[in-house]
Amino acid sequence: AYNQTADAGQLAALADAGAFLLAKTNDFSPSDGYLATELDSIFGGTTYADHVMANFYNALAAGSYNRNGDGILYTTETYIQLIRDARAGGGIGNLATWDIGMGLYAAGQVGADTSAWIAGVGAELDELDGAGYFDVIGLAGGILGLASVGEDYNTTAGEHVAAGNLSDLANILASYQIDGGGFAWNSGYVIANDDNESIQETAYSLLALNEFDASSFIGELAGAGNYLTSTQLGTGGWEGYAGSGENNEITGEALWALNSAPVVPVPTTAGLVLMGFGCLAARRRKRRS
Repeated sequence: AYNQTADAGQLAALADAGAFLLAKTNDFSPSDGYLATELDSIFGGTTYADHVMANFYNALAAGSYNRNGDGILYTTETYIQLIRDARAGGGIGNLATWDIGMGLYAAGQVGADTSAWIAGVGAELDELDGAGYFDVIGLAGGILGLASVGEDYNTTAGEHVAAGNLSDLANILASYQIDGGGFAWNSGYVIANDDNESIQETAYSLLALNEFDASSFIGELAGAGNYLTSTQLGTGGWEGYAGSGENNEITGEALWALNSAPVVPVPTTAGLVLMGFGCLAARRRKRRS
């Protein structure tokens, strides 16, 4: 939003977020890498990326990352496996593809070694299951991560075993768009006029297709952007599903997606500083209790 508005209040909030990031030593998230590079692009220099590199990526590479101070030292490989095991243990294994895909994107942005993240994304793509929750956002995260570092992938198992490369996976993801607008919360619910569109899946699908090959998916990107702007709340933010209330994470993801591709409609400055559009309410998703 700040990149569109240059709003002083938003800049102050970003400075606070940056200070919070610089205070981290052993409690990083995979997304902190791309947060750091965005902060550096706004404030100048490499302070934030250097901090994340030194305390997170270099520690993982050395096998000395003491996550949350629990005394267990992690390498990049064991940290990625921790994510995979945690998601599988929680019954949402598909979401690990998104987690690790975004971790790959972040590692590439900050200039860290991406090899273990690439391997983790591939392993998770081979385990995607369309019968489970989060298969669409999982696929989107995997594509975004791989495309951002110029890596192809040929799936060998799972829901998309027939996909021979990243282009095939991108076309599969595009098939989950409903009537040229929002993307479905699950690959089995690409059903028009049934309230199956999801803000979060739409945002990450837009990001993934734009990163892979914007020129080949201009129509899909424009439609996804139109859907996101149509579901903005009167407050200026977005909610996960109708009635759930404004959600900061989903608002940030929607704004990121809208700002990423030149063919999508970016909300007006007034809307971005919470004057809003008074448009359609976000639609209810039929999962995620």
